Amino acid sequence: MLFICLASLLACSAAEFTLVIPDASVSEPLGSTAILHCGLSPSLNARTFDVRWYKNGDYDNFVLFYNDQKTIENDKYRGRVSLIGELDNGNVSLKLDNLTSLDGGEYTCYVKSISWYEKANINLTVKALGSTPVLSYQESGEKMNVTCTSRGWSPKPTVTWRDSAGQELPHSNTYYGTDSEDLVNVSSWMLYSRSDSEWISCTVSLNHQEMKESRIEPRKDFWSGFWKEAFISTLVLSLTVLITFAILLILIRKGLLPHCSSHKNAKAAVNSHESLQPETLPLNTTENNHESLQPKTVPLEATENTKRGISSLAAAPEPTEERPVWLKYKVSLTLDPSTAAKCLKVSRDGKSVSCEKPNSKSDCKFPHVVSKEEFGSGQHYWEVMIWDKTIKTQPKSSWCVGVTQKPHSETQKPHSEKVLRALCYEEGSGLYTNTHDFSKISTKYNMYTLGLHLNCDSRSLSFYNTDKPSHNHLHTFNFIPQGTYYAFLSPGVKDDHPIRILNQD
Repeated sequence: MLFICLASLLACSAAEFTLVIPDASVSEPLGSTAILHCGLSPSLNARTFDVRWYKNGDYDNFVLFYNDQKTIENDKYRGRVSLIGELDNGNVSLKLDNLTSLDGGEYTCYVKSISWYEKANINLTVKALGSTPVLSYQESGEKMNVTCTSRGWSPKPTVTWRDSAGQELPHSNTYYGTDSEDLVNVSSWMLYSRSDSEWISCTVSLNHQEMKESRIEPRKDFWSGFWKEAFISTLVLSLTVLITFAILLILIRKGLLPHCSSHKNAKAAVNSHESLQPETLPLNTTENNHESLQPKTVPLEATENTKRGISSLAAAPEPTEERPVWLKYKVSLTLDPSTAAKCLKVSRDGKSVSCEKPNSKSDCKFPHVVSKEEFGSGQHYWEVMIWDKTIKTQPKSSWCVGVTQKPHSETQKPHSEKVLRALCYEEGSGLYTNTHDFSKISTKYNMYTLGLHLNCDSRSLSFYNTDKPSHNHLHTFNFIPQGTYYAFLSPGVKDDHPIRILNQD
């Protein structure tokens, strides 16, 4: 029986197989997750095989190596790479999280049994939409030298110049370079004649689909136009000052200004009082007639009241805090436990989430949960308590809060695209955005509560420190992609202190 089992094992190990690659080319946006599919045909059990993923033909410098039922990750990809397939069924697909521009390239799926091996290649493209082109120009005789620059693209973009009629303009002066993050910077220039077109545009794009465009309309005579505009501006300003001064002078002369009018009324009251003093009454006036004339001495009191009125008018009103307009868009949110990572615990009321087993060496820094509510239009505002100082003397060591387009339905395909915009905090690193440049945000205030304002109509997401009456602004994501968004919360993995969605009044 032992001999039969060994023979069967050797037969399985020596079986020939091929590798099936459904997509020879995969394209995913910066910061998202890529799935590189690779499987055995027939679907043999690959648990006893060697599986090696390496990049750009460098066999020794592997991305991930599976051997003797153990997985070894390259230090550059640690915590971001894993085998997600069912090895028993021959699925050796690779998952790569938090894509950077350096992750792009050709990946090789290499599988080896005792006596057979196969390999197949997959090309991964990491897309990054760069900055809006900046256009500038200089005089060059009868023509103008127009320059177009843009930064932060992946892969290499194309540059297209067009005139006001929409016709593409020929050009050959385009230069490309890369920054420290291997993102592409582009600069292009061309000679342009004012008589050819009223304006020209420069478009930088990826496959003519994802693009950024800017236009420029050089003035026909810069200096004459400059002085003309300066003269007109000076003339308008002078006329405005003269007219304003004349109106104020007329109002003062006619006593129509409040303080001047009040002083005149006070002076008139005093004069009226002096003209009605009792000693100026006729000597033959009877007592009854004198009593009937007593109200005429009232202007003395009226003068005092008038003076008090003048004082109240002159006093400046106390400043008041203006209530932020977005507070009227408050919404109540509830967390969806079905979307929570395994290491997270969602409260019964669906308002708070915490990490059950804190571990600073966890592969995933920000396991998360999303809300049941979804937003695709209009404006919405909610607040998240990230530090309850009444029960926790020390602030949280890490957290991440924002929005995501990734649905909380489990039916979503693993490789489908998601959009995440969030602010993250780590002890020692501070507050930063989740974008590829990890922009740090300096703030001199300790934060207990974070306010989020999602404007689907203007495609923006803003963050505020709500512990300050003025709602100190922290950061705004502009031009976020259109779609359906869900609130995104992660308590981090460095402590067990929860973060909570506050009820909105």
